Amino acid sequence: MKKQWKVFLGFILVLLVVIFALSNSQQVPVNFIVKKIYLSLVLIIIGSALIGAVVVFLTSGTTLFQQRKKIKQLKETIQEYENNNEEKLTAEKAALQREKENEIATLTANYESLLKEKDRALADKEMRDQTNDPQHPIDYYD
Repeated sequence: MKKQWKVFLGFILVLLVVIFALSNSQQVPVNFIVKKIYLSLVLIIIGSALIGAVVVFLTSGTTLFQQRKKIKQLKETIQEYENNNEEKLTAEKAALQREKENEIATLTANYESLLKEKDRALADKEMRDQTNDPQHPIDYYD
């Protein structure tokens, strides 16, 4: 919608310049530093408007070019940051996973050593119970 208004406004301005130029059709002298010529005022007005349009186009074109270049650079910078963040995230995940796996391995090793100690203690107790006279139960009321 915004561009439609710009086109419409541009059309109106061009129409006004043409009407203004056509209403001034007399011959006027134009001084080019070394030469003086007579031209129709219509040509001078339309020529001046065209030269003004070219100047505006060139100045806005260079600004637009610089802005596009800057946008491209910023997009590349954003892409680099996203890639770096993904790499860092992957590295952090891997480090955390290794840390947790090491912790699990340590806990598993501790659990197995405690389990072996309990099994050894249980086996020792069974051996002591077998060497003691199992025929005579211990009377706790003696």
